[in-house]
Amino acid sequence: SAGECGEVLRAVALAGGGGNVTAPLKEAAARSLDAATGAVAATGACNAFWARDGVVHGDNTDVEGFAGTWKRILGAGGPRTRRAGAPPAPQGPDVLVLGAGGAARGVVHALLEFGLAGRIELWNRTARRAERLAERFAGAGPPGGPSNRVRVVAAWQGRAPDVVVNATAAGMDGRSAPIDLRKLAALPRGLIDLVYGEALTPLVRQARAMGVAATDGRDMLARQAEASYRRWFGEDPPAGVMAGAVRRKSA
Repeated sequence: SAGECGEVLRAVALAGGGGNVTAPLKEAAARSLDAATGAVAATGACNAFWARDGVVHGDNTDVEGFAGTWKRILGAGGPRTRRAGAPPAPQGPDVLVLGAGGAARGVVHALLEFGLAGRIELWNRTARRAERLAERFAGAGPPGGPSNRVRVVAAWQGRAPDVVVNATAAGMDGRSAPIDLRKLAALPRGLIDLVYGEALTPLVRQARAMGVAATDGRDMLARQAEASYRRWFGEDPPAGVMAGAVRRKSA
């Protein structure tokens, strides 16, 4: 439970161990740390913990994992193509983020922290949650960049994002999808679905069938595990071990 999470986490860390925390305990883990990274502070979530010299440390390696997945699928980002007559846009592609929970917080922080996106649009079934997320990141981003790059949209239908990121739980059942890509005004050039299972999610299957570069959450899972390993041991894990473990689990 959330109440026991902090006690167990600290006992394991101070005994010389470390570990990963998964939903729904990431926020409870963040409250149990002595020293948190900027990613934990920005997202309010911790998924990797360890101790050093009696100090319990924590990080949100989902942020680094997402950034690695983004760069594999989309490259470093780069300036987007301006439409004729359009005003100057922030550098980087426009991104539509679906969801407003802890996963979405990690995505938005990564997009801003690593300078991956231009404008970030948030859509959530409960608009107020999306508004709170936008308020959390108001003014965030690299120095010299636009001060308000995160905004809420009332509907995803008819949007024309360059990239779609699904940070909802839709698709975990292997049948549902958070949106229908055919109802966007234009196809995105990339899609990242944080949901994963033994098979590709319906949203990723639809995207690939329509020629969109897309991946599910398994790539991010392996990359955040690699980042966690580096925090615990101070060195890179053996190449391909984490990705191989994910593939074997999904086989």
